[in-house]
Amino acid sequence: MKISNFISKSIFLVSIISVIFVLLVTIFFQYNNFLKESNEIKKTYIKQKKQHLEKEVEKVYNYIEFKEKETNQKLRIELKHKVENAYNIAMIIYEQYKDKKNDDEIKELIVNILKNYSFPNKRNYYYINSNTGRAILFNKKSYLDTYKNIWNMHDSTGEYIIRKQSIIALKQGSGFVKNYFVKPDGKNAKQFPKLSYIKNFEPFNWHIGIGEYLDDEEELVKDEILNYIASIRYDENGYIFLNTINKKALIFNGEKQSPAIEYPNYELLKKQIDASSKKTGGFINYKFKKLTSDQKYEKIAFVKRFEKWGWIIGTGAYIDEIDEIIEQKKLFLKNSVFFQLELGFLFILFIILVIYLISQKTSSLINNHIENFINEFNIATKDLKKINVHNLTYKEFKMLATSLNKILEQRNKDYEKLERYNNIINEHVISSTTNLEGIITDVSQAFCDISGYKKEELIGKTHSIIRHPDIEDSFYKSIWQELSKNNIFKGEIKNRKKDGQSYWVDIIIQPIYEDDKKIGYTAIKHDITDKKRIEEISITDELTKLFNRRYFNKKIEDGIKISKESDKLFCLIMIDIDYFKNYNDTYGHQQGDEALFRISNSLTDYFNSLDNYNFRLGGEEFAVLLFPETKEKALNYANEFREKVKKLNIAHSTSKVSQVVTVSCGIAFLEENMQSKEFYINADKALYKAKESGRDKVCTFN
Repeated sequence: MKISNFISKSIFLVSIISVIFVLLVTIFFQYNNFLKESNEIKKTYIKQKKQHLEKEVEKVYNYIEFKEKETNQKLRIELKHKVENAYNIAMIIYEQYKDKKNDDEIKELIVNILKNYSFPNKRNYYYINSNTGRAILFNKKSYLDTYKNIWNMHDSTGEYIIRKQSIIALKQGSGFVKNYFVKPDGKNAKQFPKLSYIKNFEPFNWHIGIGEYLDDEEELVKDEILNYIASIRYDENGYIFLNTINKKALIFNGEKQSPAIEYPNYELLKKQIDASSKKTGGFINYKFKKLTSDQKYEKIAFVKRFEKWGWIIGTGAYIDEIDEIIEQKKLFLKNSVFFQLELGFLFILFIILVIYLISQKTSSLINNHIENFINEFNIATKDLKKINVHNLTYKEFKMLATSLNKILEQRNKDYEKLERYNNIINEHVISSTTNLEGIITDVSQAFCDISGYKKEELIGKTHSIIRHPDIEDSFYKSIWQELSKNNIFKGEIKNRKKDGQSYWVDIIIQPIYEDDKKIGYTAIKHDITDKKRIEEISITDELTKLFNRRYFNKKIEDGIKISKESDKLFCLIMIDIDYFKNYNDTYGHQQGDEALFRISNSLTDYFNSLDNYNFRLGGEEFAVLLFPETKEKALNYANEFREKVKKLNIAHSTSKVSQVVTVSCGIAFLEENMQSKEFYINADKALYKAKESGRDKVCTFN
């Protein structure tokens, strides 16, 4: 016998014996496993089902707990923000008019604005009390003309409301207060819990506040929670029910009850109350009809109580459905065993005939299965579709495919969630993306909304399409210098809409990297137009539209700093209209205001092309801060402006120097180690010198 034949026969014989032995062992173990799994399958499945029910209830419980806590936090933030806003409004009014109006007039301005301030929910309103117990703005009514003492006002708990608020305002400056108070639109004198935030307003020894009735806020969040829970569905007939310990059904048969109904089965509700009395909740058994049928079926449910609101949260599963699934599993298991036995016998007959050929082709067959799996894997990763596990042969491949399917399922969920977040960001966050050359490659919808341009009008353009002519080239160069160093740029920019209107944004620009290589930039912006308008009001003189004395005090310090750092010549020109009191007495204050307005326009026109700031310091006194190239040029500027005022030909018959309005100018130059106070005094002395020497002159401080 040839050795090759012997080896072939040996392999053939050993293979057959091995296969038969393995088959017999497999049959033995399959049969034992069948007996064992048949007994365990019901126990295991019911345990899993209970865990599933408990998990569904826990998710809802955690959601309620989260929303309840979140509401309190959001309420505090909103109240504080509203009071801070009212405080800022009051302070701006006070600062703007403190030198122009008396205290009573300013108080009336503040009270009228805050009294008429409206909010979307129409429940909130501002109130103002003095820290000595007098009502200023009380229950949406002004008491400036009436003395109303509320110092001894207390709530239903006996706590003195105004005293407590005054103590917080004077000692802490601001803070939250909780008390009980009658609702302004209430039909009786019942008091409700109320959370307020107050802040001390120092100029008038007031405190400004706003509050929210906690029961109103709680009812709103409860309604939101009930709407969400009523929409929950899982499995085929799964839903959440929600009852109260006070015999009310809030969500019944998977539907929100509005208003709440009396729970129809007290015995069943009693079971729910008893089971939910444990902190961790509990299970109950009962009969109940399905959503798709009027017939009652055995049901197991898990319930848990949200103690703060007396809510009982629960969900259940029908026993008949569980039994059906268990029987299906048993039948599947039994069929699987018999199928494997039948397959085994057929396999033995087949193996006897083809074992030798199989041994030759095993490698090829395995390769084919691997290629099939790789092909399925590639399709799944490319198209993000699940692998059909039934198309695979090997258990290991099925396990890998099952794991991949879970990953794909979670990935698709995460992608959908990310897509929702992206939509929110796109609608509410002003953002844009550019390449390295500054060409816009993408913008958010919020960017389009604020700029007035469509997305297709912006893509392929640079940001110069929204550039405002007021912004100098040097500002944009500084941005690119920062970005070229791979730094993040932060700042404020004035832009122009498609219709020509201006708007302000604060902006953060940062590089985008891909594989450690910079490929472009992303800009995130926030609309601060309203903030800038308020800032402009606070630094602008109302009549002349020049900068006011408050802004002058800031810019003179800024100018001194720039002069010291850059070694630039810094100059202050003070300007006074000659005999302006006589002008007002002769022509009236209305004509006086007109003269001030024309002179301020002339001041702006003349100095507009220079590196300067123009101010009205008060009355008929103006000032210019600038960086002239030489002292001689500064003197020429002042004299040319003085002549420009005379050419306005504003008649002034009571002037002692001319028949038209004239001005006197005093100039001071910043010297080494000089502070702003001395700098200002020097310019004032120069102005005094010009007036003493006959007016309609320009003098410098020597």
